[in-house]
Amino acid sequence: MTRGKSVLYNQLIPNSVAKNKGNGRKPYLEARHSAMACRYYYHAYICRRRYDDCLNHLSEEFFLSPQQIVNQLQSRLALINSMVEDDMPPAELRKRYPFFDWSLRAS
Repeated sequence: MTRGKSVLYNQLIPNSVAKNKGNGRKPYLEARHSAMACRYYYHAYICRRRYDDCLNHLSEEFFLSPQQIVNQLQSRLALINSMVEDDMPPAELRKRYPFFDWSLRAS
């Protein structure tokens, strides 16, 4: 790198990293696991897929092993149960996570 690029890089990158320092990965993991619980609810309750099919879909969507998915879903049973009790519609899930496909078509 030339001196100008090096100075620019060193001035910008450490500052942006320092702003996020201390938060770590935990907020991102919590958000991912909540999204995973919503997707499980969608696949299992709305689409009525079998348990193993749900895990396969989640494994493809979140790039995790089925066992890791089961571990995370177990810690979010209260969230899943509240969605079932409230009979949460796909439109509400779409508001929370608009980047997922919440359509009711078979896939």
